[in-house]
Amino acid sequence: MSVLTRQLSKRDGGAGVFPPGLDTTPIASQPGIRYAKPIRRESRLTFGGAIYITVTVFIAIGAINSQNNLLFWLFGVAIATLIVSGVFSGNALMKVRLEAQAVPDGFAGEELRLHYLVSNRSKFFPLFAAVISEILNEKHPGGEFNPAGVLHLGPGQRYRVAGSLMPKYRGRYALNQIRLSTRFPFGLLQKSLIFESHRPLMILPYKLEIKPELVRVQRGCGDEIRKRTQASGLSTEFWGLREYTPGDPKRSIAWKQSARHQRLVVIEHAQPIATRLWVWLSISPQMLASDPIAVERSIALGASLLVRSSMRSVPVGLWAPALGLRIKPGVGRAHMMRCQRAFGMIDLKSDLAHDIAPPSTNTDEVLAVQSDPHPPVGPRTVRVLCENTPAQWMIDPDALPSVLRSNAEAPK
Repeated sequence: MSVLTRQLSKRDGGAGVFPPGLDTTPIASQPGIRYAKPIRRESRLTFGGAIYITVTVFIAIGAINSQNNLLFWLFGVAIATLIVSGVFSGNALMKVRLEAQAVPDGFAGEELRLHYLVSNRSKFFPLFAAVISEILNEKHPGGEFNPAGVLHLGPGQRYRVAGSLMPKYRGRYALNQIRLSTRFPFGLLQKSLIFESHRPLMILPYKLEIKPELVRVQRGCGDEIRKRTQASGLSTEFWGLREYTPGDPKRSIAWKQSARHQRLVVIEHAQPIATRLWVWLSISPQMLASDPIAVERSIALGASLLVRSSMRSVPVGLWAPALGLRIKPGVGRAHMMRCQRAFGMIDLKSDLAHDIAPPSTNTDEVLAVQSDPHPPVGPRTVRVLCENTPAQWMIDPDALPSVLRSNAEAPK
C-alpha cells in the first residue's frame, strides 16, 4: 500500500475509504470478500454513436455510387471502429465484479457517501473510464446523485471508489441495483453490467440552523439547577446550616459552629436537579390532511431542537404521541441518534393517535411545536413554536429547504 493510501486510510479512521474520482494504488488480494455477480448485461447506442452510424451509411452510399477507393477505405475503417468499440469494452466488463458497502444513516440535505469495491478478474483486458451509478426506483430517497468513477483498473487489480448522494426526503429507503458502465474507447457504444445489491438506509430529518436561545440554560450552570432540600444532597455546594435531626450522618456536623451555637448543627448541601427539556410535537389529523409539508417541517424543527440540546448537554425528551413517539429525557449521542432514528421511521400514511401532554414536572421545560400560536392544554411552563413562522426559530428563514416550504411560502 502506498504512502498516499495509508494517509487516506488513517484520515478516514483506518477504514480504507477513498474520495470519489481518486485513482488509488491497487489493493492487495484479500480473502473472504464476497463480490456481487451481474444479473444482466446491457448495451445501447449513444447519441454520438448514432451520428457516427449515420455518417458511415452516407459514406457507404457514396462509395457504392462513385466507386471511389478512398471512400471504400474510409467505410472499412468506420466499420472496424464500430467492431473495436463493441468488442473491446465488452471483454473488459466480462470479468469485473463489484461489492457495495453498507450505507450508514444520513441526514436529509447532507452529502452521503456510497462506497464500492471493484475487482477485475481478467488476465488480459483492463477496464478504462468506467462509471458506477445507482439505478433509481420507487424506494430511492431522491436527490442529487454523483456517480463514482474508475479511471483505470488493470488485470487482477481492485480499487475502492466512492460516489455521493444528497437525499431530499427523510424516511426508510433502499438501494437495490447498481450499474457499472463504460463507453471506452470511442464513446459510440455504452456497455453496462447490472448488479443486485440490497442496501437499506435511513435518512434522518433536516438539521436546520435554529436560534440558539431556543434551548435555555439555567443560571450559567450548564445542565443543572439547584434548589434547597430537607434531605442531605450529594452535591458539594454549600447551602446553609440547620439544626441536627436524628439520622443525619455525623460527618455532616459542623463542630465549630455547634460549639458557638451550643447545639448541634449540620451543613446542608444543595441537591443537583437536572434541567430537562421536552420537545412536544402537537400534530392533529386536520393538520396532516390539509398540509403534509407542515408536518415534515415540524419533524425537522423537532429534530433540530434535539441536536441543539445534545450540543448543550441538556437532557431532552421526545414527545409525539400522535405519531407513536414517547421517549424520556436523556443525554448523549446515543440518545440523540435514537430520537433521530425514531423521527426517520415516522410513516405519515398511518393513522394518528390521540395527542396528550408530556409527563413533565414543575422544573421541566416544554417546547410545543404546532401550527396554532395558542398554548395547548398542558403544563404551565410550555413554550409554543409555530412551525409556519420560520422567522421565529430559524437564524435565516430563507435557508429553509424547498421541500419544507408550502406553495405559498416558496420564494418568488
